[in-house]
Amino acid sequence: MLNRPLSFDDIPLVLTVEELMPILCIGRNTAFALVRSGQIKSVRAGKQIRILKHELLEYLTVGTGTNVSWTDTAMSATLEGDSCRAAEGGIDHAAR
Repeated sequence: MLNRPLSFDDIPLVLTVEELMPILCIGRNTAFALVRSGQIKSVRAGKQIRILKHELLEYLTVGTGTNVSWTDTAMSATLEGDSCRAAEGGIDHAAR
């Protein structure tokens, strides 16, 4: 693993997966999984994978925030649905 950059300005414009790992404090498999899934957009040149600095910034600012709010919304919708069924007697009726 390479040394971790101390500031955003220290990050090169184009990163390899190996250079991405210490920035996000993740392992090799996780780094490749993020790239393969498209969560971090990358460019391929033959077999080589490169991540542009602005794509990393996009992932850190927008990508991670979107996942959290989606999970919170889905969880609250599920809990509200259960409460409605309980209030209508659906859960008690099913137990009989």
